[in-house]
Amino acid sequence: MKKISRTKLKMIKGAQMNGCGRCSTSGNYGDGPEYTYSCMSFWGLSPECRNCVDVSADCYGPDYSDFYNR
Repeated sequence: MKKISRTKLKMIKGAQMNGCGRCSTSGNYGDGPEYTYSCMSFWGLSPECRNCVDVSADCYGPDYSDFYNR
């Protein structure tokens, strides 16, 4: 089974239909130089837009548990 990125997956599902049309989906989120935006920027997005972007699993680590355990 081949993994599909969120970007490609949202195109299959239809970005306009699931509310991603008003979200900025350029770039990716995570800790480190290979990411466009930081994890804190990810948690600053609205909950709807968080489902529309590429994010590293690092953003769900212990350093960010206050954000995702709500």
